[in-house]
Amino acid sequence: MMKFIYCAGGFGKEMMDIARRQKKIKNTGEDIFFIDDSLNDAIEIYQTRSYTFSSVLEKFSFSDLNHHIVIANGEPIHRKNIFDRIMKNSIGLDQLIDPSAIISDTAILGEGILVAPLASIASQACLQGNVAINTMAIVGHDVQVGEHTVISSMVNLGGSSVIGRETYIGMGAQIKERVKIGNNSIVGMGAVVYDDIPDQVIALGNPARVMRKNTDQKVFK
Repeated sequence: MMKFIYCAGGFGKEMMDIARRQKKIKNTGEDIFFIDDSLNDAIEIYQTRSYTFSSVLEKFSFSDLNHHIVIANGEPIHRKNIFDRIMKNSIGLDQLIDPSAIISDTAILGEGILVAPLASIASQACLQGNVAINTMAIVGHDVQVGEHTVISSMVNLGGSSVIGRETYIGMGAQIKERVKIGNNSIVGMGAVVYDDIPDQVIALGNPARVMRKNTDQKVFK
């Protein structure tokens, strides 16, 4: 059995740690590799072999890849672009969930979900495909999170809040219950959101206010 972690940056290394913990707990003989198109093919990084995606397609069979890849990038637009590339090759995504995470049996988790250590996902929350939930984040009951969205560490999403697709919620942000945050938006680190946030904007502060349009759709610059 194999697992592939797409992107070998800082977030990728954190996901590699989770994959290794899973392997140890389950006592499997699983081989774990990175995929990273910014690195030379077949180099070693973080004690792990890394390949370009094109090389992976050449070296491994469909059964090796299908539902064995996770996307470990913290930028929503990059998560979507990598997702689209994988889907063009008809490859399904795996989920990667840290053993310490607390997840309700009634929560719905889409394909490609990442859940980091000590995160909590409450009753009847619905996370669509390729969402990343970082360390100690709290996803309240009946919360909806759109595809490719990133929820950073120590974020608290209040019950029945709705987070759009390809959106980024920064570290420690607090989202009031029943608040709606639009698609392709960024909520800054430590923001406290009491009211709805529209699509394609950047909102900062306490209380959070829209500062400008999210024109380049980049969090990390």
